[in-house]
Amino acid sequence: MRWIRRLFLIVCLVLTGVAIWGGVYTRKLGFTESWRNAIEGEFEKRGYYIEIEKITLGAFRGLVAEDVVFYQDFRKEVELAKLDDVYLDVDLSKILSKQISVNTLDVEDARLSLPLDPADPDGPRLNVDDLSGRIVITESMIEIVSAAASVADIDLELTGTLLRPAREDGVEEEALLANEDAFVTRRKQIQRVIGEIAKYEFLRDGPRIAIEFRGDLEDLATMTARARIEAEHFRRIGQTYEVERLDGKFFFNGIANEAEIEELHIRDNKGELSMTGQWSQETNHLEFDLESDVDVSKLVGVFVNDRKLGEVVFFAPPHIQLSGYLDLNRFGEAGIIIPGEVMGQFRAERFVTRGTVFAGVNFGFSAEGERFYIRNLRLDHKSGVAFLNLKYEPGNDTQSIQYHTEVKLDPQVFRPFFSEKGRKLLDKWDFGEASTVYVAAVGQGSDWDHHEWVNKGVVDLRNFRLNGVAFRELEAEFDSEAGYLWLRDITMARTEGEIVAEMAQFSIAEKQWNVKGVVSTVDLIEGARAFNPKLANKLQVYQFETPPTVRLTGLFDGRLPEDVGDEPRNSKFSASFKCDGVGRYEFLGKTLELATPKGSLEIEGSRVHLTKLTAGVLGGAIEVEYDALDVLSEDKPYNATVRISRVPLEAVTRHYGDTEVATGEVDAFFSLSGTEGDISGLNGHGAASIENGELFAMPLLGALTSVIQVSGSTDGVAREAQATFSIEDGVLSTDDFVALTDNMLVRGAGSVSLIDYTVDLEAVVNTRGGFSQSLLTPVSELLTFSGSGTVQEPIWKAKHISNLGKVPAQVITEMTNIPIEGLKLLSQGLLGHGFFGSPEGGNEAAGIDPERGRVTSPGEGLRRIGQGLFGAQGEHSERGGAEGRTMLFPILQNREESSREE
Repeated sequence: MRWIRRLFLIVCLVLTGVAIWGGVYTRKLGFTESWRNAIEGEFEKRGYYIEIEKITLGAFRGLVAEDVVFYQDFRKEVELAKLDDVYLDVDLSKILSKQISVNTLDVEDARLSLPLDPADPDGPRLNVDDLSGRIVITESMIEIVSAAASVADIDLELTGTLLRPAREDGVEEEALLANEDAFVTRRKQIQRVIGEIAKYEFLRDGPRIAIEFRGDLEDLATMTARARIEAEHFRRIGQTYEVERLDGKFFFNGIANEAEIEELHIRDNKGELSMTGQWSQETNHLEFDLESDVDVSKLVGVFVNDRKLGEVVFFAPPHIQLSGYLDLNRFGEAGIIIPGEVMGQFRAERFVTRGTVFAGVNFGFSAEGERFYIRNLRLDHKSGVAFLNLKYEPGNDTQSIQYHTEVKLDPQVFRPFFSEKGRKLLDKWDFGEASTVYVAAVGQGSDWDHHEWVNKGVVDLRNFRLNGVAFRELEAEFDSEAGYLWLRDITMARTEGEIVAEMAQFSIAEKQWNVKGVVSTVDLIEGARAFNPKLANKLQVYQFETPPTVRLTGLFDGRLPEDVGDEPRNSKFSASFKCDGVGRYEFLGKTLELATPKGSLEIEGSRVHLTKLTAGVLGGAIEVEYDALDVLSEDKPYNATVRISRVPLEAVTRHYGDTEVATGEVDAFFSLSGTEGDISGLNGHGAASIENGELFAMPLLGALTSVIQVSGSTDGVAREAQATFSIEDGVLSTDDFVALTDNMLVRGAGSVSLIDYTVDLEAVVNTRGGFSQSLLTPVSELLTFSGSGTVQEPIWKAKHISNLGKVPAQVITEMTNIPIEGLKLLSQGLLGHGFFGSPEGGNEAAGIDPERGRVTSPGEGLRRIGQGLFGAQGEHSERGGAEGRTMLFPILQNREESSREE
């Protein structure tokens, strides 16, 4: 018995080893090819075309088909799917006879791979991981009893049935391939959905999708399916906004080619969005109704990557109602606003965009393709409110864009939405709490280039500033067309006056204003500064105590300073002004007060030309022309002419010399040229005269009276004086100065520096009608004087006639009736050598030796000079008495003769 037990044990061990070896063999090496063919044949009988890489025997699950490839047709060219492991539920009692009947397929943690293009097995594929479930396969049906998988981190649950009509003999190959396009389309749609989901980050569990379906395997387009989607706490990768929950129920009807969004709810920390909709494959339109109070800008940013949406932040979620349809065929089409037709209502309370806080916005809208209409828009801000109706309908010629607006808020609110140039233009205006704004306009255009729009409207502004200049109000009508803006019936009021204009036209292309009929009674400088601060600076030389009445017409350059640069502006206009009060004008370093000034002004580029200015000045009258040739140049050259009439001399000396001892009435003319602020470059000429004055009371000439050594020769009153002069490099020169007192006549010449007020003068003095009877000085110093020092502190000294270099010889001859050459010879010969006798001691009468240039006969010389100085008398006189006397002042001879006749 012992050996029997041992034999049994040996047999069991052998059988166990054979069993183990058989299991290992079948598991690792699989069944023979005939087994695989048998199983593949079984599937083919039912109309399914597969290839099995290997058949093995599982330890607990039976037969296992590894690396199973499913094909679309019997030619096995179009791959549908590939599974790594499939458990076959077969009848093992018939396995030895190879009569295999497969009833179900079981998968557990399998991997399914679907090519996106079935005709290209090596191309991109859709992979399904962790596939588990049971599939019942019959000749007429494939039933997925239960299946679960993970696709791109999406938990997917499937249940459903695919019906398969019975096979018919002689089916055409084309019929077998009829579903190929449907397979490709469906798979690509799934791939796009999965690709979009991959853009999101799920902070907890991944999304869950449960699908229940039913359809015809031969015609997948007829499939119906219902899906439920759930997702919690997710956000778009790279964003912080989080969607707390998404729930959706969807139904697809392949028979009718329609889909329905039965319900869709999206919730964030602010509110909820609800949506229903229907889709039709025939039109590929998605009709929908939507209502939302979530943070819509951030929610849309989750699904649409548009940075502009982040520019709007709502303090409380806006309320949105939408209805309409979306044409899915037009998504991504360039130029369209809405790929479909949508209408709705938008309402929001406080929100901020580009740093500007608005109190609220409310509007209705509709949009279709490129067209849209915004109606009854109301925009609230702490400074006011704005209204807008806007219609955009491209292709409607000049009415493609139509709008109507009313603005009652601070325009600075819209500054962040302007271009850089627009912001600089807007910055010229300043509106405070006391300001009110009203702008109403209607317009239309063919496209979004607003420069070409046709507009019309009115402007009413109160209590604002323009370039820092305060105005109480601005009223105007405006219209624009074809690149031009017209302002009409303009009124701009300030406290002291107003600016009115008939018309102002602005060329957008040239940036130039053409004004007509402008009349201003506001402060000249402030009025100019409001429109052109640089021009206002140039007009600083014209000051008015009360605002003048100014009239303007011409062209004004409206370019921004950075567009102009250092070049002169393209302005060309003329102006006239009249003031009933006092004006002030800078002249020769002093400010003159001008009574009731009036004049005209022309400006062209950098040239400012005061063509005429007339006014009362210092008790007289003045007329000025001042031409600033180039105010932008470094030296600022100018030309000027000045005429003054009946101006009291004491007023002039008081104004320019801080003294008023001199009196008289002055008439003068000046023609000047030079550079601004540089007296050393002053040039010109002129003439001046004084009547009924006390000229010798002036420091310059008053000092002369103290050195005239002729008793009773002057009473200190210069009744008349006149001169012409020239100015060169800041030095005034004259050679015909004439002053008359009751007794004396003074002729002078020389120069006065306008730079340091130094003087270099010469004067010849004589009595009116003849010499004084008291001669206390030598002849050569009797009538002549030189002046030096300054205007305020002059120094006069007697001087020899022969040394006079500034007084013209003709003047001396007229004053003395002796040729100047004779006086020079007298000085050189008689006074130098022969006045006290000949060197040789001769007593004969001497003459003048022309070769030696000296006096050779002192007696004759004195006689001849005496005849010239004092007039011929006695036997030497051709005429006796007064009639025989030669006048020292020939120019006054006619006056004395007239007096004698009287």
